This record gives sequence, structure tokens and C-alpha cells, in this order.
Amino acid sequence: MRITGFKEIAAAVILSAVLFSCKKDSAAVAEPEVNPVKGKYEDGFFIINEGWFGHGTGSVSFFDAASASLKDSIFQKENPGKGFESLTSTVQFGTMFKNNLYVVSKAKGPVVVADAKTMKEVGRIPGSSEYDWRAFVGIDDNNGLLSSSDGIYLINLKTYKPTMRLLGAKGQTGDMLKAENYVYALSQSDGAIIYNVSDYSVAKKIKGVTLGFARTPNGNVWYTAGKYLYQSDPKTLATDSVELPFTPNTTWSTWYASPITASSTENTVFLVKANSWGGGKTLYRYISGNKASLDQPFVTTPDKQSFYKNNLGYYAKTDELVTGTVQDGFGANYLVNKLYFHNAKTGVLNKTITYGEYYFPAMFVFH
Repeated sequence: MRITGFKEIAAAVILSAVLFSCKKDSAAVAEPEVNPVKGKYEDGFFIINEGWFGHGTGSVSFFDAASASLKDSIFQKENPGKGFESLTSTVQFGTMFKNNLYVVSKAKGPVVVADAKTMKEVGRIPGSSEYDWRAFVGIDDNNGLLSSSDGIYLINLKTYKPTMRLLGAKGQTGDMLKAENYVYALSQSDGAIIYNVSDYSVAKKIKGVTLGFARTPNGNVWYTAGKYLYQSDPKTLATDSVELPFTPNTTWSTWYASPITASSTENTVFLVKANSWGGGKTLYRYISGNKASLDQPFVTTPDKQSFYKNNLGYYAKTDELVTGTVQDGFGANYLVNKLYFHNAKTGVLNKTITYGEYYFPAMFVFH
């Protein structure tokens, strides 16, 4: 009896040790990583809409890639009771920074910051008679810059308050782009102003710049001046240029973001031949180093359709150039909006989406 009991106890001890060892081994095995759930507004891109002036505020639409459809007024729907008031301001600009979408209104409207995956508001600079904003560029976790009708302001991104106005810029300023240790800014009076990021001192001014800015994979920053398209090395500020088949206009008369963009996979730049107030029917592509790529328009709008403002953008997910038009004319013609998806290498039209309402689309924003 005692021997049998001892054997049973020994067996139990061994079994327990084996089970304990198995548990330790199991704990050491890494669990397979689960793919994070995509945000509601992550798979697609945004359309920043001016809105019908005097009849309502602007809005943000979203092209949902999964359903290949547009979702309307997503900010207002995700934030009931909040919008882009006042009715006399115009939503004009949008950009991504640190996973947030920054939506900027001109004519003394607000700057609204939303989580780009959920569109829930995370901050805002209320509309004010003190400021007439144009565009935003992020600098770091704590700082960003807002251009305006009266120069450029440094913004605290923790409090969403302007802290100072940069020296060197006066009057209306617009598009901005951060590259390496510089910020390129477009000025109506001074052309391009290039700031040192370290202390916001002026590194260089370039007279006569009309449109800007876009950045290609080789790191160069692109802009236009006179009849030329320039590329600037943001490490040395050295430039090179190519002659365009047209002379680009500025966008200052009824300010909108410059209709110029670049591929994120190739050293290729796209720009619209537009009027100073918008419009235009042809879009050109320049492949860096290949002047012949400018011989013919890359995209021409269909009959009775014109670009409205900065209606072009590169969609990296599908390697497509996205463009948008409104119907020629006035009044109810603005109810006819079209979205086009072109092969970014050939210009071939892959898909068209037609949608209604008075949106007055200003520009696209991509993740």
C-alpha cells in the first residue's frame, strides 16, 4: 500500500512538472500579431469643399476605396453641432500632419483639426476678425505654421493658439512646404520665401514665383516662375529648371492652393494650366529630365467640364492621378461634379464618378 501510494505521488509530481514546463513553454511562444483595425476614414482620401457661399459652410467629403463611393459632410456627421462657421467664411485648404487632418478656412473662418481616421475633432482655432488664414504646414509635435492675408504665424499645437508672426513675410502668403531644414512659403509680394526651421530666419527669397510647392521622391521641391518649372534641392537650395509650354498664373485673386502636385513613387510633377481664379481644361506632366514629356497635355477635361480650383492629386495606393471638374457655366451647372481616376503613367482614364450638390471642391488630401 505504501509502495503503491509512493508511486502514485511520484507520478503526480512528474505530471505536474511536465504540465508546468508546458505552460512556461507556451507562455514563451509569441502570439501572432493581429492586424490593427483600419479607421473609418483611413482607406481612401478626402475632398475639401468650399461650400455654396452664403448658403452654408464648407464641408469635407471622403472617397471610400472599399465601396468606391463618396461619403458627404463627414466632419459634421462625426461631430454633431460642430462645423466650419461662419457662413461668410470659405473652407479652402486641407493637409495631413501627425495623423490629423487640418482644415483651414479663409475669410476669417476657423482652423479645424480632426483625427484623420475617425474625423473626431481634436482641436480648433475659432474664426476671428483678427486672422484671415490660408494654409497650414506642420513643423514638429509642438509647432506649426499658418499663412494668412497678413504674413505667417507660428502656432502652438498644444494650445492651438498663434504665438508670433514670422519676420520676412508681409501681406498675403499661401502655400507652404517643409523640406529638410527649410520651409518654403509662397508670398504674393516676395515670391518664394525660404525659412530656416531652426529659428525661422529667412534663408533666401526668390522673386516671381507663381505656383508651389510639390516634392518628388528625390527630395527636390518644385515651383513655377515665369514660363519655367523649377526644382530646388532642399539641402543646398541649388536650382534647375525646364521651360513650360505655357506661363502659369498665380492664385492670389481669389486665393486657392496651387494646382501642382507630384508622384510619391517617381520624380514626376503634374500641374494644371489654370486661370488666376481657377478653372482650366488641361493638365501637364513633367518627368524629371525628360523635356519631351511636356510636349502635349497629359490630361484634357471632357467636353463642357473644367477644373474648379486645385483639383488634382496623386493617389499612391493605386498609382493614379485623381482629378475633379465642375460643369461649364453658372448656377445649376455647379451641381454637376465629376471625379476622375487616371493611370498616373499613361493618363488613361480608369474610372469616373459623378455626384451632385453645390460642393465647389477646392482640393484633395491624401493619407
